[in-house]
Amino acid sequence: MTTRVELAPEQLPEQLRPLLVSFQEAQRRGLDAHQAVTRAPIPERHKLTGTAEEAAREAAVAHTALLEATRQSPTPMRDHSAAAYASCVEKAREALATAEAELRAAAGHASVYASVRPGKPLVNTERGVEAPGRQRAMLSVSLLREVVDSLPESLG
Repeated sequence: MTTRVELAPEQLPEQLRPLLVSFQEAQRRGLDAHQAVTRAPIPERHKLTGTAEEAAREAAVAHTALLEATRQSPTPMRDHSAAAYASCVEKAREALATAEAELRAAAGHASVYASVRPGKPLVNTERGVEAPGRQRAMLSVSLLREVVDSLPESLG
């Protein structure tokens, strides 16, 4: 079967996922049966052809059921996609905030590292402000802030 379905189960609302999984399984069975026919010795192929044709019919029925269900469910599909989109963007925002906090901490450690002088006390990190490690970490923080600012707020 050459029908392409590029959806993953998590992209569909709960009530449509079983139809997608059923289609994918039927499609796999159809492909396996077809490959069994093509790999069989020529005199044996006729014995497997019926099984392959039945598997292809089952895949076509499962595909039609999936098509019909998605056609009849535009609102649940949009609602699910919008909620999943917002959730993914929020997770990305949280991950970027965590990365920013870690980079700021790294910049602080780089400042301390650059400020340490053997035999001298260390109570501030003024010497380490220009440390290359700190500058790179803070540049990364700046770039992350730009990424956070460019994150989409909605699908529209």
